Amino acid sequence: MSNIRLSKKLLIKLKSIISNIVLVFLYRAIKVLAKEDSNIRKEFESWENGLSVALKCSIHGPSLYLIKNGNKLSKVNKLESADIIITFKSLDAAFLVLTGQIGISRAYSEHRFMLTGDISKTMSLVRAIDITEAYLFPSIMSKRILKALPEKKRSSLTIYRKVIFGV
Repeated sequence: MSNIRLSKKLLIKLKSIISNIVLVFLYRAIKVLAKEDSNIRKEFESWENGLSVALKCSIHGPSLYLIKNGNKLSKVNKLESADIIITFKSLDAAFLVLTGQIGISRAYSEHRFMLTGDISKTMSLVRAIDITEAYLFPSIMSKRILKALPEKKRSSLTIYRKVIFGV
């Protein structure tokens, strides 16, 4: 019985670590693509200065906090309040979305997260995330989770190189 409990704890920890890595990659990719892809740049430019976003993988899971400052997107350690707050109801729900097993639209329709904030601002953020996922995930996964594949302005390898190495 203790092996099962240990396995569940290990699985939760592993999902938490992977989710955190994906959130960091997502942030860095959106930052790179805001310069490299005109569609994301258009979405990014539509966000008002000071827009704050919180993506939370459940209440106690990994989180990503972002603020738009001028033409930059900055990651911060914590936000007391945010303009857009997406809180997944469980780490499992967040893990499914972050690993490309289901799309954010499906997660929304299945009530896997709670949204606080302006829905129109959130839709712009979701469009940017969808485009980013098309770059980060292989096309076979992207086709499954996105309604339509956006046209890529750069190769995924170029984006990965810039996300990983900052070049």
